[in-house]
Amino acid sequence: MKKIESIHFQTTEYEHRDRGADWFWAVGIITVSLAVTSIILNNVLFAFVIVLAGFALSLFASKPPKIIDVVLDEQGVRVDKFFYPFRNLESFWVEDDETPRIQLKSQRLIMPFFTVHMNPDDVEVSKVRKHLSRYLPEVFHTESPLQRFMDYLGF
Repeated sequence: MKKIESIHFQTTEYEHRDRGADWFWAVGIITVSLAVTSIILNNVLFAFVIVLAGFALSLFASKPPKIIDVVLDEQGVRVDKFFYPFRNLESFWVEDDETPRIQLKSQRLIMPFFTVHMNPDDVEVSKVRKHLSRYLPEVFHTESPLQRFMDYLGF
């Protein structure tokens, strides 16, 4: 039996978007407004949580994405340190636009969809599609409303 060649490529953890000072000012103003409103409504603990969340959001937004390894082999998909065996995946969809990516649907209840970005200079999209179609059905996946909202916000 012919051994199937694995596909290995590197990509960024997520698509990075440059955010200007205006974006951080907006996050700060919204955070302070919500915290002050929370204090006026006599909920100091919630105000503290809002300030903490605004700070964490700003830190996360300023952090550049790390480079991760992706391996597609005959057992499954390895994304950095996480391994997703094909037996736990239901289907895939390859978006072949200006920023190609693989959307995989798993059998997990929490976060059933996950996305792997591809660099077209690093890997051929057609090879990825052909490899995955050996093990999983290709089913059109749309992004969830939460994912579209996060894209709108710049995440």
